[in-house]
Amino acid sequence: MLQYTNAYPGIDTDDTPLVSIVIPAHNEAGRIGSAVESVRHAFSNTRRTVEIIVVDDGSTDSTRDEAMEIALQHPEAVHVVALATNHGKGFAIRTGFAYTHGDLVGFIDADMEYPVAALPLMADMVACANNGCAIASRVVDGRTTWEKYTSVAAHKLASLALQLPVKDTQAGLKMFPGEFARTALTDGREDGWLYDIETLLRASDHHLGIIEVPVMQKSVRRRRANLWAMLACGPSLLRMAWAHGQILRRDRAGEVGQVARFGLVGIVNSLTDVAAYWALIRLWSPNNNGIQAGAESLLAWFFASIVGYALHSRYTFRRRLSASGFYVVTSMGVAIQVVTTGLITQWMGSADALWGKLLGIALASMVTYFGYRLVARNSKGQAKGRSRTSVTKANIPTIFPEEPSKA
Repeated sequence: MLQYTNAYPGIDTDDTPLVSIVIPAHNEAGRIGSAVESVRHAFSNTRRTVEIIVVDDGSTDSTRDEAMEIALQHPEAVHVVALATNHGKGFAIRTGFAYTHGDLVGFIDADMEYPVAALPLMADMVACANNGCAIASRVVDGRTTWEKYTSVAAHKLASLALQLPVKDTQAGLKMFPGEFARTALTDGREDGWLYDIETLLRASDHHLGIIEVPVMQKSVRRRRANLWAMLACGPSLLRMAWAHGQILRRDRAGEVGQVARFGLVGIVNSLTDVAAYWALIRLWSPNNNGIQAGAESLLAWFFASIVGYALHSRYTFRRRLSASGFYVVTSMGVAIQVVTTGLITQWMGSADALWGKLLGIALASMVTYFGYRLVARNSKGQAKGRSRTSVTKANIPTIFPEEPSKA
C-alpha cells in the first residue's frame, strides 16, 4: 500500500528551472536527514530550485519519522512517499519519479557514498545535451577490494550481455530529462539493483545520449547485495538482453533502410542536378574554363538543393531537418563537387566536364550522408527513424564526496 505524505499540486518556482531528486531509503535512520540537507545545500548556490522526494521503502527503523521531520521543516521542497512494505531500490526510485515535477529528474543513494556536488553539474549537462542523460562513473573506488572487483565483474558481464557501451552501470547517481523519467522510467519491471541497468537500457532504446561523469565512491557500509543475490539476477539479465537485442536489430534494419532512402533521394537529386548542369553547359559551353564550369555547377545545385531538402526531410530521415544545418552540410558537398568538376575540366577539357561532375557527386554523397544524419539527430521534433546512442565522458576532474551536511 502506498501512502504519500505532505502532498502538493506542484511548486511555483517563478520560472526558475526546477530539478527533482529522488532519494530511495530503506532503514537509513541517522543518515536520511543529512542526505536531504546535503542535496538542498548542493543546489543552494545554483540558479535551479530543487524538490526532494524521499521514498521510504518499508523501513523498520525510524527512517520515515526522520524524513517526515525534515519535510515539515521544509514543506516547499521536501516530500515523503511512504511504502508500507519493502519492495526494493528500483521500485522506490520509479515510484518517486512518478511524483516529480522537475524539468530534470535524478536520484542519489541515501548513504551519500557518491558526491552530492555532482548533481547540479549533471543537471546542467542534461539541460544542455538536447536529448541526453548523465550518469556517475566511478574512476576512484574507496570500497573494499572484494566489493570493488565483484562489482566490476558484474558490470562487465552486464555490459557485454546487454551491449551497453558505458563504463559503469551501477553507480547510484543519475540524471534524466523530466518527461522521460516520468514516462519511460516509471513502468519498469526491475524492483532491485538491476533497475540501474534498466534505466540505461531505456535511455539507449530511446536514443538519449549518455554522459559519463567521473566520480569517487567512498565506502560507508558493506554492500547489501551479496554474490548469490547477484547471480540470482541472471534470468532477468537474459530477459533484458533479449528485449534490448530485438530493439538493436530493428535499429540496424532501420539504418539500412535509411541508407537506401538516402540513395534513392540522392539519385533523384543528382538527376535534377545533372540535368540542370547539362542544360547549362550546352547553353554556355565552358570549353577549358574551369571557373565557368564550377560556377555552372553551383547554379545547377541551386535548383537541385530545394528538391533535396524536401525529400531528405520527408523521406530519408523522416523529420524536418534544421535548414541551417542542412545547408552547411550541403555546402560542404557542393564545395567538393565544384572543386572536382573544375579540376577535371581544367585538366581534361569540357568534353570530360560531366565526368568531373559525376565524380564530385560520388565523393560528396559520402560526406553529406553522415552530415545529414548528424543534423537529423540534433534537429527538433520526434523522428520516426532511429539513431545510435552516443556515450561521452564529461571533460571535468573527478568529483569527490564531501562530508554530509547535518540535519
